[in-house]
Amino acid sequence: MKNAIIRFVFIFIPFLINAQETAETAIVNPKGNWYFGAEMGSNTITSFKLSEPNKSFQGGVLAEYYTGSHWSLSGRIKYFETGVSFYKPDTHSGSWFDLGSDAYSGIFKGAVVSIPVAIKWEFRIFKNLSGSLKMGYAHSFETKSSYTNYSKNLKTDYPKNYGSSISGLGLNYFLNNKTAIYVDFETYFGGRKAKIPALIFDNDQHVMNNLINIGVKHDFKE
Repeated sequence: MKNAIIRFVFIFIPFLINAQETAETAIVNPKGNWYFGAEMGSNTITSFKLSEPNKSFQGGVLAEYYTGSHWSLSGRIKYFETGVSFYKPDTHSGSWFDLGSDAYSGIFKGAVVSIPVAIKWEFRIFKNLSGSLKMGYAHSFETKSSYTNYSKNLKTDYPKNYGSSISGLGLNYFLNNKTAIYVDFETYFGGRKAKIPALIFDNDQHVMNNLINIGVKHDFKE
């Protein structure tokens, strides 16, 4: 995964150097412009709870429109792995007054094509370097679904497409009014893969991912 990210960066180095050489000293105002780009990075499945390998490569493409100098709407197509694993031991006491529950376990491993849509606010740090906060919604379509070691009393026929909430923060740097590079961290939460019965509230198991993105975007308008 690290080698893939390094290759990605070096592919764009000549392009970024050329963009930097032509950069204007004025602060870029991207309002009203469309930017298209590509990103890649690391994926951590935080809903794995049984010590499974939880890190993998992820990537995608981006389209972003700036509604103002500090606000934008973006849509992406992403591919990444996801999953859930859990184990809850038997808590029955064996006495006549028993409030315990049965043992529950399961492992779900999957991969998705996800379409995140987000609104982002950028705040200037220094000249054309900005921090950013974003939030939005992603709809994911499973390309791989594997349920193993599920307790017999748990269902395994959950929908193969589902929605997730997303949030994130990052850095964005405009090399000029046409090209920017960025890095951000985002979380995905959604897609129930188990419903564990409990005395009062059921314990739902959802897929959760943390993604780190490194990307470049460009305004192709002449």
